[in-house]
Amino acid sequence: MAAAVATPVSALVNQFTVLDLYGKPQTAAKRKFTEEEKRKKIYETAYEPNLEWWTSNQAAYNKPESDPLPAGYPDQVNPSSLWDGHKLINEPEKWLYRFTREDIDLLHKAYDHFVSLKLHNNEIKQATFPIPEGSALRKALAHAAEEIGTGLGFRVLRGLPVDDWDRKKQIAIFAGISSYISDKRIKQGTQNIVHLRDITDLPEDKRPAITVKGQTSGNQVFHNDGSTGIVGLITLNVAETGGLSQLSSVAQTYNELANTRRDILREFAKDDWKNKQYPDGKRLFHAHNGNVISNYSRRPYFSFYEADNDLPPLSEEKHLALDAVHFTAEKFSLDLNLEKGDLEYFNNLTVFHARTSSRDSEKNHRHLIRIWLDHKDVNLPEHLAELYSRQNAGTADDWPLEAWESTDPYTKIGDAKLDVLDK
Repeated sequence: MAAAVATPVSALVNQFTVLDLYGKPQTAAKRKFTEEEKRKKIYETAYEPNLEWWTSNQAAYNKPESDPLPAGYPDQVNPSSLWDGHKLINEPEKWLYRFTREDIDLLHKAYDHFVSLKLHNNEIKQATFPIPEGSALRKALAHAAEEIGTGLGFRVLRGLPVDDWDRKKQIAIFAGISSYISDKRIKQGTQNIVHLRDITDLPEDKRPAITVKGQTSGNQVFHNDGSTGIVGLITLNVAETGGLSQLSSVAQTYNELANTRRDILREFAKDDWKNKQYPDGKRLFHAHNGNVISNYSRRPYFSFYEADNDLPPLSEEKHLALDAVHFTAEKFSLDLNLEKGDLEYFNNLTVFHARTSSRDSEKNHRHLIRIWLDHKDVNLPEHLAELYSRQNAGTADDWPLEAWESTDPYTKIGDAKLDVLDK
């Protein structure tokens, strides 16, 4: 029998520092709870993973004689997206491409052509942002798309001269390059892009409601975004310190847990992970075609974010499972110090991502823009395809130029308008 390991009080009470609508930090203990929140005791489940709890649980855990994997899940997986970030960091030739002067010239020409057409940014696609076939840049982007889809699961493209461009040009070139990674964008609420930067220091008349940690300098735990496709980022500026981009192989995390903690995998394979978006529940790991893919995020299960007052707080087993996956992914993380002008694309089903906390200065203020792209060749399990069919359909009209014009994709859901980009 596995040992029953008690949850330390410190792991469950008032750990997460929340932000009110004005962006001022306040602890959960000082927050004025509604009667419904008090009744459900939502805030007794801490958002931040607790290493002390996970370490003590690991030390006390006794592997039972009968310790099956979830039904239909493989003993181990061996896809191309299986890697250890601690080793891969020393092999940049496998994941890094540096733009050449010739590449930049071609991007300028493609941008000038698009501007001459006087079209809305929604019309940015390969036909309106032309990069010559046979060029080194076109080949590099095709290789990047292949690596993201069926290779390591990510690619970094380095060296865009973003300081030489105004915001409109930065965004248009980012979208143009992205159209060669995928020919369909996925809307993020009412927007096509979302700005990621700390806005807590903005004047109150400029600052929108702070609803996610992406709008602060805080760390982000390992997770997958709310899309079945590809996540793309452009780095417009970097923090004074910190803000590392962390990527981790889903396959590596799965194999480690299959060897050591199958109880965690059994929990992640259950269909009873309920939240506001999926009140009937869903699973977080999916076995499919001999591989395992993930649509895991802590955010929907915790109070400050999207926890539903009509649903009970997470069980101890589920809370532990979330912590276990975070710390296992962290164990094999590829920690990247992205540079100004870097593009980072990764497969949202086969790669977890996170970031470390950061500190800005007057000169260096972390600022990235995110785009979601469809992975048209992905073959999803039926359950996962159904969950995402509504969310991934359609496009949005907005292309916010600044962070204070940008909202979180889950706070406003626009009407879907199907618009598959032509090549």
